This record gives sequence, structure tokens and C-alpha cells, in this order.
Amino acid sequence: MDLWTRYLLESHPEETLRSWAKRLSLFRFFRAYGGHTNDGDSLDVAYRYASLQELENFLNLLGINLTKYTERPPQPQSGVSYSGGDFNKFPSLIADTEWVQQPGHSDISDQNVFIWCAGGVVKISIGENYQVTEADVASAEIIEKLLLGSNLERVDPPIDTKHYICPKYHPAYFA
Repeated sequence: MDLWTRYLLESHPEETLRSWAKRLSLFRFFRAYGGHTNDGDSLDVAYRYASLQELENFLNLLGINLTKYTERPPQPQSGVSYSGGDFNKFPSLIADTEWVQQPGHSDISDQNVFIWCAGGVVKISIGENYQVTEADVASAEIIEKLLLGSNLERVDPPIDTKHYICPKYHPAYFA
């Protein structure tokens, strides 16, 4: 077994990953980059949007309301040191919008997710404890039912990397 395959299967046996790939039609298992990136495994799905209105309609379908500011909220200044608590008071804004806050940690149908919008792509991630669990897969199945009502173009894989178990990089998992 080569080094990549050994790393891919380090946390979950191949049979589990195959099972998840067949159960989930939209979400993809992401194997963390690892090392010093301090990232974790997750289940991700991404969609392309062309306007703030498209993004807002998509998120409304999922029960998510965006927070919009009437003027630019305070933002951290470059070169200024902030405590963690002070830094967390600054809202993260979606780039190229007039002061719309990133959804971040949210709930969709009582399922915990993390939503981030950048470069015309909205990505929904499930998995908070560095490893994907059976409960995370069950959450993804619930959310997928809502996502079937979306008319946005899905991005598959959410990021173009072999770290996603997807038909492009791991077709045998979907045969």
C-alpha cells in the first residue's frame, strides 16, 4: 500500500469510505491535509452562485438568514494585536458584498454545519471533531434532502484535490 493510500485509510477502513460514498449523493468525504495545517476530516458540498441574491435564495432554502449591515462594521486593523476574545468580536464578511456576514457555524434542520462563502462558491461542511463519524453522515443525509431543491450548480469536488472521495479522483468508490 502506498503512502497516500495508507494516509487516506488511516482513520476509516476502505469499506466505510465506500459505504459513505454510496450513501451520499452530494456531500463528499474530505481527508484532511494533515501535518501543520491543523485541519480535520469533513463532509463537504459546494455550490456556485453568481450574485448575492442567488446566495441568499440558496441559504433561505436551507433555513439560513444572512446578517446584513447598513454600514461597514468594525474590522481588525492590519498590524494591530488583538486578544482572541477581542478578535472574535469582529464579524467575518463575505468578500465582494456590502457588509454581509459569513454564515459560519449554523444549523440546517437541527444539524450543525459550517458555511463559508468565497469566490462565488458557498461550501457547507459537517464534522467538528477532526474525524467524520456515522452521526455526521446521517446529518449529511438529512441536509441532502433539502439541497435537492437547489437550482445552483454543484461544484464536485468542492475543491479540486484528491483529498476528496469523489468520482473524479476515486471512481472505484462509486462503481
